[in-house]
Amino acid sequence: MTRRACALIFCLLTPFTAGLAQVAGLLPASVPQGVYARVAVDDIYSQAVGIVGSADPATDAAPGTIPVSDADKVVLRYLKVLLDNPAVSGIAAAISWNSISLENPGLDPRNPAAGAYQWNAVDDVFLAVHRWNHKHPHRTPKTIQLIMNPGFNSPGWLWTDIQNRGCGPNTPNCSASCDPLFMSPQPAGVDLSHCGYTTIFFRVEGEPQIQMPLPLPWSPVYKSDWGIFLKTLHHRIKEEPSSSAFVSIEMAGPTASSAEMILPTQADQGKFGNTDGDLALSTKIWPGVTTIDGLDVATAWNMLMARSEGAGARFENSVAIFVQEWNDAIDKYASTFSGITLILTTTTDGLPSFTLPAGAPNPTPAPGFEADCDLPAHAMACAAVTDVLEHFTEFGVVGDNAKATQENGMTASYDPTDLGTNAVKWLAATTSTVTPGLPIIPKYLRRVLGGLQFAHSFSDNTLDKRLGNSDMQAEGCPSYPMLCPQPPLTPALALEFVLQLSFFQGTAIARDYLESATVNYGNWEYTDAPMNFVQIYDTDFLYAKGLSGCLLLEDITGNPATDTPPDPSACRATPGTFLAEDARKTQEELKLANEQLLSIAEPAYLPPDPYY
Repeated sequence: MTRRACALIFCLLTPFTAGLAQVAGLLPASVPQGVYARVAVDDIYSQAVGIVGSADPATDAAPGTIPVSDADKVVLRYLKVLLDNPAVSGIAAAISWNSISLENPGLDPRNPAAGAYQWNAVDDVFLAVHRWNHKHPHRTPKTIQLIMNPGFNSPGWLWTDIQNRGCGPNTPNCSASCDPLFMSPQPAGVDLSHCGYTTIFFRVEGEPQIQMPLPLPWSPVYKSDWGIFLKTLHHRIKEEPSSSAFVSIEMAGPTASSAEMILPTQADQGKFGNTDGDLALSTKIWPGVTTIDGLDVATAWNMLMARSEGAGARFENSVAIFVQEWNDAIDKYASTFSGITLILTTTTDGLPSFTLPAGAPNPTPAPGFEADCDLPAHAMACAAVTDVLEHFTEFGVVGDNAKATQENGMTASYDPTDLGTNAVKWLAATTSTVTPGLPIIPKYLRRVLGGLQFAHSFSDNTLDKRLGNSDMQAEGCPSYPMLCPQPPLTPALALEFVLQLSFFQGTAIARDYLESATVNYGNWEYTDAPMNFVQIYDTDFLYAKGLSGCLLLEDITGNPATDTPPDPSACRATPGTFLAEDARKTQEELKLANEQLLSIAEPAYLPPDPYY
């Protein structure tokens, strides 16, 4: 049937479909599109404070404007270097909760306690993008993705708040820390029914790999305080210049070191604990304490679920509580933010797993997501992620926000048959059209956009002790962990391998890289996946502009406190050298990738097509 022949059907459907959109509150939403420079903005701000020697705001800010300190000027200059790159569509700003929330703000998001927040990192991102867009009115506006990280990055006052709000005043035997659970012998007379955090686990993903307090995903106080912060953040964003540049936020809460669906597991904790892989409380934190013998990660989680507030023994040997908390987090973000894209950052095996009783069948994926889970070793964790995906993709769950999934482990080498990059592209391709058999609903109501992040810097060739090699090899070598000796791997070639073999494969752009636009791998079958965005580390964009030799931030930004202007001349790649030529190739590849990605990215709203 032709489109012209369907004109009458289309006319009849339009009021119906428009009505569905209004009833569900699903209006056009802002979406991320293109290549984003991923920046740990709080780290850059800390370096800036070190350069200028002070974090005090300027006193000459105009009324109604955000004060700009010398440290802020350093950050603004750095972000401008990234925004000036035509290969960059925006900034993906990663910021830790503890770098913003300095003191307990109280329970009213609109009226936080004085001095509770230091918003410099957030303000600098919005101001930098605002200035760039205002200066370039005829260029495509740059946009902002936010990645706010709690978990191990929670502020220190949270532990006191869990004690005060969980246990209440004058309760010396009530412990907010769950660590006494793991002591041998367990201290007598200690009430652990309101405990909400533990130091038994080593920090996941971060450096150095040390034991730190981790709020339990189900702690009522933690969930409440994180929700208050999100609401306060929402109010702050509405006051920012060019707040409309804010297009997405990665959801977090039941997390560890990032917004990814990652919590301590036996696979990552075993290598940090005793030689036999068991966990042990740090004697630095608990002097003279003996940990119960043979404590593995699954046992620790079971003990925490059985005894800590907000859980219960009914969750023993089950991932159900992690699914529940992720579903709650999705609902919290949906009720807090409006008109943007909510991103769920999935993982292959980042959630804890438990030993099933003998003869018990492996957990199965949620209906419709069977393609995501293939490996029996990951069955429990993978099934849990699909249960969360089932909730996330339900009709109307995120209100008037758009939806996207993302995976942060993209490299040029092997992609697992469980979840991973193919899962993101498969879901984007599958939901880009009306699913057969469903009611006649405009396709934008069911769309789930797709995005990926480079796992490592593709330009950093220094030895990384964690990887046993360099980030460049780990990111860009198709045969990693085997090295790529011939031809010699360069940043430009590493980038090309990632784009060719991972990012654009299975999209309409794959043909430009002599790859197939169709993927048939594991359980996945899809064609022309309409990917929306990719996040690449900021240092890679510096390399592409010939600034990889600028090891000091001050080389690029100067020092506003001493009126020292930026001067990268001494660290810029010398024209005509191999480094300069490879940087030029890298810049051309990045710019082309951004243009190609923008050509296939989806909006959140499209006029409904007739259903044939």
